[in-house]
This record gives sequence, C-alpha cells and structure tokens, in this order.
Amino acid sequence: MQPFGIKAAYSRLGVVIALTFTGLPFVVRTVQPVLEDLDKEMEEAAASLGADRWQTITRVLLPAILPAALTGVTMAFARAVGEYGSVVFISGNMPMRTEITPLLIITKLEQYDYAGATAIAVVMLVVSFVMLLAINLVQAWSGRRIKSSGASDRALGEA
Repeated sequence: MQPFGIKAAYSRLGVVIALTFTGLPFVVRTVQPVLEDLDKEMEEAAASLGADRWQTITRVLLPAILPAALTGVTMAFARAVGEYGSVVFISGNMPMRTEITPLLIITKLEQYDYAGATAIAVVMLVVSFVMLLAINLVQAWSGRRIKSSGASDRALGEA
C-alpha cells in the first residue's frame, strides 16, 4: 500500500530520499557554524534601513552562507556518488532504472569483469576528485572574499 499514491521503494524517488538523508548532515555541519558566527546586528541594520524580511534573507543571510552551503552540498554529492549501504536496500537494482554505481561494480566483480569494474571505479574516482577540487576552490574563493571585506572594513573604520 502506498499512501497518497507515492511509491518510494524501488524507485528513483526512494534513492533521492535515501541520499538526502545521508547527505544532509554534511550541509548542516558546514552551514551551522557560519550562521552561529553571523552578527545579529547585520539583520537589525538591514531592518532599520527599511529592508523587509525577504530582502534581509536574500541580501544579508544568503551571501554570507552561500560558500558554506555550496561546500556542504558538494560534499554531500561526493558522498552520494559512492554511497552503497542506505541505497542498496531501497533501489532494488532494477536495470536501467535504479541501478547504483557501487552495485554495478560489485556485479562486475562477481562476473569476473575486472576491467569493467575498474572503469566504473575510475569514473567514480574522477567525479569525487572533481567534487573535492570544487570544494577547495569554493573555500579559497570564500577565504579571499572574507579577507578583502575585512580589509575594506578596517579601511572604513580608519576613515
């Protein structure tokens, strides 16, 4: 029986749900410290200058948390590329519908197709490497942005 007619088991929706629940902690871990360090005075200043709540969110909060959120999403995606445990039970491994790459590697190894398993593993390795490179680039960009805004804040304070 499927409540509301939504089928999650043995479907792509189930895979997305499983990967969301396993990847969400990565996003929370990266965004939470940024939100905790964010000055409440910035929100109050935006409100006192006439910004409504939506403008405060889009112009004050989102720019501050965007690098951390992108880092968290990238780490969650890199983890999802190689996820096996949570997805194997819900995917059903239906050919061309809900197959996952770790299960394809295991299938290739069971068939003694070591070249095929290696090819899939190399593609997964490259994708994960690109994701980690993207994380490092976002962090470097964020670090430069924070340093430059700190320098401009000091220059304004001296004036």
